[in-house]
Amino acid sequence: SVLTPQGAFLYAKLQADQGKFDAARPALEFVVQKASDEGHQALARLRLAALLIERKDLDGALTQLSAKAPTPFAPLFDDRRGDVLALQGKSAEAVAAYQAAWKAMDERMDYRRLVEVKLVALGADPKPTGEAKSAAGASQPKGGASS
Repeated sequence: SVLTPQGAFLYAKLQADQGKFDAARPALEFVVQKASDEGHQALARLRLAALLIERKDLDGALTQLSAKAPTPFAPLFDDRRGDVLALQGKSAEAVAAYQAAWKAMDERMDYRRLVEVKLVALGADPKPTGEAKSAAGASQPKGGASS
């Protein structure tokens, strides 16, 4: 049933909003383990990873993010993995994760700009080397298409 994951998400959010991360965690773990919808499972993993990051359990967060994500969630998993790796001081690995996220996101997506900011903060070009040269000629005009 759709209501069970939705109830678990709501309960976890209410607990997390009150700073009760240990109470929120089982609800998200329930969705990861029991939900029949892979989108619900992916969302629960992302939220669980965020809780684990908040609790400074970076290895636990990486474990959640190492699961195969459904295609629409893959860039979000890569982005969050980049966050964890950056917190662990693994800059090169964080850059690789952020670049994977950036590349997989639609160029009109606002969230992609945030990933680009993270890459620049780590001293990296958002476009991997080969892509930067080929994309430079393809998208030169900067008319009214930006959002």
